[in-house]
Amino acid sequence: MGTSAASSGAGSGVPFDPPWLDDVLPDIPGDGKPPLPEKPNNDGEDKPQPNEQPNRSPAVAPRARFSNARRNLGEFIRTGDREAFRSAIGHYSRSGMGGARRVANRMRVSTRSAANLFHVLQSTRDNSDPNISEWVRTLLARSTSAQDIVNEIIRYVAPNGGSVEENSCRDSMAFALQDLLANDPNVDLLQLGDESIWTLIESFLGYEASSRIYFDNGAYFENKEFSVQTVLRMNEMYDYLRADLSAQIGKLRQKTPNATRKQLQEILQKAVENTFQVYEDSL
Repeated sequence: MGTSAASSGAGSGVPFDPPWLDDVLPDIPGDGKPPLPEKPNNDGEDKPQPNEQPNRSPAVAPRARFSNARRNLGEFIRTGDREAFRSAIGHYSRSGMGGARRVANRMRVSTRSAANLFHVLQSTRDNSDPNISEWVRTLLARSTSAQDIVNEIIRYVAPNGGSVEENSCRDSMAFALQDLLANDPNVDLLQLGDESIWTLIESFLGYEASSRIYFDNGAYFENKEFSVQTVLRMNEMYDYLRADLSAQIGKLRQKTPNATRKQLQEILQKAVENTFQVYEDSL
């Protein structure tokens, strides 16, 4: 798998949840006039209102917050030991991020993007949203190549900016869509069934979770000693995370079979939380 570039890793004494995160939440496709293919988004588009937060100082991260996670990640990279992987993710969640709920909250740009992607793909198939239908007509009048459709879906759905979260969402959506095409080169991305859309969402969130862990653990992943193993283990990490996210999503979505977009994001948020809670509970 590919990832967004790593940083030196998140440090101590900073909020677990950065105050600017709500500013990069993606707009909701279909709620306004859709962008025309190949043209840049308008800078003046309305942005969603930030979630109301209690008037209190944010919790800050402790010193050496990722030390246990990194130690176990090193063992996993060297040996491929599954228990080392589970311990690494459990420590990442508990001490590195302050708990599974905080991990899910930190990934709310990802879950909102996933909910938007589900809505757009379902609406293109069902012709149920006039604005999205207009976007589809404009797109198909210009091109029907699979790669053009992938690019336009990403541009329409993913947040468009330069933050780590926004870049990661766009990369993860590209990886997930390309995986879908690799598995079935003849698939029509604008006529996907619900199960195919769910598979795409699970893949996207698997990439997002992997990217988050990669970024937060910084240049550690780029240690030359681990260069060959890291490529293999990152792919394994994605596979494990995707499988566990898929299991949690499968449980939750059965309870709300015809979820609204808001309910869908809540399902995905809870699935992320439950996934990381399972890793914490294994410690």
